[in-house]
Amino acid sequence: MGYTGGLKREREEEEEHQHGAPAPPVASRPRLDPPTPEPPVRVRPLAPARAEAARFLEVLLREFADKPDKVNEFRAVLLDYYYTSIDMSSVVGRMQIVLQGYPDLIRGFNTFLPRGYALKLDDQQGGGGAGDA
Repeated sequence: MGYTGGLKREREEEEEHQHGAPAPPVASRPRLDPPTPEPPVRVRPLAPARAEAARFLEVLLREFADKPDKVNEFRAVLLDYYYTSIDMSSVVGRMQIVLQGYPDLIRGFNTFLPRGYALKLDDQQGGGGAGDA
């Protein structure tokens, strides 16, 4: 094989002329690393696990097996909150009525509420404990 260096150089010069200045070699290009994402800020521990929520719902459905209107109102409150029709204080107020007379359900539901919110237990329900705000 013969010398081809001159032909290669001519092709490169022709491409430079057609396309402007050539791109710098890969080694000389600045390296752009993707930005490092900030870790999420946790103000409080994560919400209770889904399994805990499922257990609470099983207990609630068993307790209200003969009261379908209570179950429907419970679901309605949660759906209204989910679709942002009501705020957390409205959830507490409505759930206070739905779960009235069921201290174990009130204590269980309180575990799912954010800090600063809690359903109140009255003395007739065996309250006055950790569930009070």
